Amino acid sequence: MGWLRAIPLLVLPALLYAAVAVTLDHGAIRASLDQIFLTLELPSGAVFTVTRGHAFMMLAAGLLFIEVVKSTSTSTASLVENGLAFLVFIVSFVFFLLNPAFGTIEFALIIAMMLIDFMAGFVVMTISSRRDVAWAAE
Repeated sequence: MGWLRAIPLLVLPALLYAAVAVTLDHGAIRASLDQIFLTLELPSGAVFTVTRGHAFMMLAAGLLFIEVVKSTSTSTASLVENGLAFLVFIVSFVFFLLNPAFGTIEFALIIAMMLIDFMAGFVVMTISSRRDVAWAAE
């Protein structure tokens, strides 16, 4: 069950997006993301509207928070997860550049979150390894 910890969670919104995007063109995916997901009337009388794209970004941001918390660990699973996170970032970035259906701001933000996840893991591992290495006084 420890291998589950090595899976980068931000692959979930990327796969969810890809499951929809591979069957649609750019215009259709944009229309799908702009559809209303939730509407609430606030006590002030203002109407609070959340689109599918907004909800998708909230999900990805929540997963990014969990990923940043996971990156504080220095276990072997964290090292593997950080490598996989970078691999997922590269693959997603290639899709963003080469497939028009992936050329949306929502997918670009997911890619940015993947980069933040990788960088957080890299920085934490670098700082932790510095503390773990005892330099011999000469």
